[in-house]
Amino acid sequence: MTAKEYLNQARQLERRIWALLDRQRKYHEMGAWRASYEGAVGPEAMRALERELDRRITEYVDKVREIEGAIDRVEDGQYRDVLKYRYLNGWNWQRISDRMHFSQDWLWHMHARALAQVVVPE
Repeated sequence: MTAKEYLNQARQLERRIWALLDRQRKYHEMGAWRASYEGAVGPEAMRALERELDRRITEYVDKVREIEGAIDRVEDGQYRDVLKYRYLNGWNWQRISDRMHFSQDWLWHMHARALAQVVVPE
């Protein structure tokens, strides 16, 4: 696994959580719309979904902590900032550029150097 793939894991987990939250919202809306519905939106389905959400959120928090540790081991502070803004905050390059006052070309250069310093756990 490359450093980039490793760092992107938190964002992938976050997308899965949002998908589950969207499904939960839809189930609630369906249940409110038709309170007598006893299909997939029944109480057991909601409890199962909530357990899955709890599990995914715990997995996400653990992964973010792990990734933060890997980023914190990068020596250069600006490199760490680029990685945190990009992979933990999910910012686009323009927003990072505005915050750090560097051109996007320079950020991409810094990003490549920062990725080279990330130690990916086995």
